Amino acid sequence: MTSHSIQRFWQKPWNEKLTTAEFLFRKNLAKLPYVPVPVNLEVSRGESVRFWWSYFVGFYDNDRAFFDYWGQDRGDLRFLWNVLRPGDTFLDVGAFHGVYSVIAGKRVTNRGRVIAFEPSPRDRRRLALHLGWNGIRWARVEPFAVSSAASETSFFQVVSGDPTRNGLKPPASDDSVAKIRVKAITLDQYVADIGIERVDVMKLDVEGGELEVLRGAAGMFEKFRPILICEVLDQTTMVWGYKAREIISLLAGAGYLWFECAADGTLISHEIREEYPEVRNYVAVPQEKWPVQAER
Repeated sequence: MTSHSIQRFWQKPWNEKLTTAEFLFRKNLAKLPYVPVPVNLEVSRGESVRFWWSYFVGFYDNDRAFFDYWGQDRGDLRFLWNVLRPGDTFLDVGAFHGVYSVIAGKRVTNRGRVIAFEPSPRDRRRLALHLGWNGIRWARVEPFAVSSAASETSFFQVVSGDPTRNGLKPPASDDSVAKIRVKAITLDQYVADIGIERVDVMKLDVEGGELEVLRGAAGMFEKFRPILICEVLDQTTMVWGYKAREIISLLAGAGYLWFECAADGTLISHEIREEYPEVRNYVAVPQEKWPVQAER
């Protein structure tokens, strides 16, 4: 801080000083590569889930406590917690660092199953660390990319920029990437090989490759009819040559209803649109499982 900014800081009221200090403290902690952080996520009124994370996120919101969950997908995670039950099976396709896998693992307990797919070796290590720190030994971490066909293929790992943009195609950004080789699989073949007998909920976020994943999981969706939490975003799908609304249309044609998650985790009916410019997830529920909260 410059002498002028320090002077302005000391001229602020005490409540503003505390807010500024907390903001600066968090921004500096966010620069540390690994630091154990206890994170609190309120999943319903009067009920919270505490889990360990390996870094502070620079995001700051004056309306949240210091250790409250930072993400904009709190509603999605609340829905996930409330829809899962002990003993369920959860698939996390494009797990990245694993916040969905951690929440799901705590919810399904050791009676259930969590399978997290993350082809990036760098991010898979962080994912495994988070599962280990939280004692979720019943989770399985797989190094595969998931697509519509089994193959050896290129994977583009962001090395400078936004690492959440890793994918089977270069991101629609100026981020610097490293091309590595990975094995791609289909979910239909995977569930057959492993002998999975149920899939209750699945999260899908693969930077535009969502339609390919769903095409390679047609049999699994027909057999198990899982609830799906899925990113639907034109910016990523256009790299693959299609509009994001095709994801919605595909499952709508298979008897799925689409919803948006409210901040409290409840579902709001979604009407298909021509464009999907916002970075967010949507929820697809088989018609026969709706209303999902009442049945589960």
